[in-house]
Amino acid sequence: MRTFILRTGLILKYMSIKKLLILANIFTFSIGFYGPGIASEVRKEIIRFSSETAHFKKREGVLTLSGDVKITYGQYLIKSDFLSAKTNSVSSREIKIIEADKNIYFSNSKDIIAKGDKLFMDVEKNFISIKGDVEFIQGKSIIKAEKINVDLDTQTVDFEGIKDSYIKN
Repeated sequence: MRTFILRTGLILKYMSIKKLLILANIFTFSIGFYGPGIASEVRKEIIRFSSETAHFKKREGVLTLSGDVKITYGQYLIKSDFLSAKTNSVSSREIKIIEADKNIYFSNSKDIIAKGDKLFMDVEKNFISIKGDVEFIQGKSIIKAEKINVDLDTQTVDFEGIKDSYIKN
């Protein structure tokens, strides 16, 4: 299986020449629209991404990624099967909302990992919500819940529907 690396850091696995050409056209267009990365003007952070496939709807300002999706935003890493990134308007280059679905993995690249079924991130407010059989891991402690809300500015985590959890000091 061949691997292609484009300027945006997007890694594509070889499918067929026709599909590759279609994806190359989409990414050429996306690069022209977004530049070498997707910038969040609020935090001045670059959102970098990779996936097996991508679809960009310029009129709606939506980038949809699927298959082994991985994005980084500052120190944060999000992995999932599907992800969509939305802007406020067609003319905006600023990502406002990120939504991910299936096999969610979230990490602060230090000491926290959270796993779940769905993720919602408000980039402007620096807020993340993860739902569905959430497992929050910090050190040797594991908290299982139905939902967690994370304020990235204050580093505060709120849990809803806690079950079978333990905290080790």
